[in-house]
Amino acid sequence: METAVVADTARPQLEQLLAAYSEGRISRRELEQSSGLWFGEILKELARRGLPLPRVDSRLHFNEAQRNLFERVFG
Repeated sequence: METAVVADTARPQLEQLLAAYSEGRISRRELEQSSGLWFGEILKELARRGLPLPRVDSRLHFNEAQRNLFERVFG
């Protein structure tokens, strides 16, 4: 079941939101709040438009201290 946001009248705004998400300019949570779509619907809409999932830079979340801990534990 699609939400009302995907209706034809919301398509231009939805196109912009999906493009911004795909490019990493907005978060999934921001897209969900702005569009009313759930994550599964977001995936469907991205695929329908041929838009890739955003790429995450893991360096922001996996710093040197975390790498050292990983190596000590699993290493």
